[in-house]
Amino acid sequence: MTVAANKNKYDHIRTIIIGFLCLIGLILTIIALFTPSWTINEYSSDGEVHWHGPFKRCNRFQCISNSNQHVWVIFLTITSTLLLLCATISVFLMVFVAYFRRYFYLAPLFVFLSLLLHFIGIVVYTHRSIINGICARLMLTSIVFACLSLAMMSYIAGRYTAFYPTNRTGYQLTKTENTEVIEVQTEGK
Repeated sequence: MTVAANKNKYDHIRTIIIGFLCLIGLILTIIALFTPSWTINEYSSDGEVHWHGPFKRCNRFQCISNSNQHVWVIFLTITSTLLLLCATISVFLMVFVAYFRRYFYLAPLFVFLSLLLHFIGIVVYTHRSIINGICARLMLTSIVFACLSLAMMSYIAGRYTAFYPTNRTGYQLTKTENTEVIEVQTEGK
């Protein structure tokens, strides 16, 4: 198995930035998931402000459990959070450890699946109630951070993946008039 590490200084810096973007998206998702202010209802029937999220429904005096109404949202969001955690760990493994080249595609795959489940979870939640609270904005911000990291991560993973053509044996490839490739040995061999 071929092992690769970020030897280019700029790719190393980019990978660290990608890791921190994933980490910020992960932290924002965890904060948004466990804070019950996805929807704020200022015009309720009793005249008080109510707010709720996937887990709890609250008013000024108490919070009650609301998790049985949003089972799919909770499942999708927790699954996407776990995938984003796997992506963050994979990116930091790319930075600090010599990583197998055939596994470089896993981090962008984890982020893509996380983004997909994040988006589906928000759409399912929006189907039941509006999203006008600060935690819904945190979820959307985490999606933006994950999109940025996905674009940068795909670039870095594409450069170091096993499918990227490298010249390991020192041959120079030249093109002929027909479609076949001729291999020319370099000097000293």
